[in-house]
Amino acid sequence: MQHRIFLVPPSGDADRGRRHWEHRHGDLFVRTPGLLGYRQNRPVAEQWARGTARFCSETWFADRESERRAYASAYYRDVVTPDEAVFLVRDQAWTAAVLEGPESALQPPDGGAAVLWFDESPPRGMSWDSWELAVPVPPPGRGKRLYTTVVADVGRALTLGADAGPVALVVRPRDYPTTG
Repeated sequence: MQHRIFLVPPSGDADRGRRHWEHRHGDLFVRTPGLLGYRQNRPVAEQWARGTARFCSETWFADRESERRAYASAYYRDVVTPDEAVFLVRDQAWTAAVLEGPESALQPPDGGAAVLWFDESPPRGMSWDSWELAVPVPPPGRGKRLYTTVVADVGRALTLGADAGPVALVVRPRDYPTTG
């Protein structure tokens, strides 16, 4: 299985880009040939208000070759790429293959959130899942690990990342059905 995570800062009007990503892009992206899974890790409103939100998504393909074919497809080139230009700048994208990580879904309870920690040193006192990545996390984070946790209260999740800046992302994941 080829699992990949993406992190991209918004381009232009962040609120307009967020609405487009959440309400249009996912429905287009899931038609990418060979895609087995797609998740948008949607930053909570407070992250957007603070200016620390970024677009974060995950993809799953059968293997690396299936992923390459998908991104080389006419559909991706003619439909997905122009759609992405509406809300992100590809040159600013960070992406990493996930080499090892938890199999369980990142689903917080109602009113809760997930915290994605892009650094080798997440705060103590929480139960963190560790994902091994193929490349280092984006600066200012350090290391080749992403840590995740699910918190029942979004306020508590925001407190965890309050002083972390772009290292912490508080999200509500949304999994999209795919046709594979």
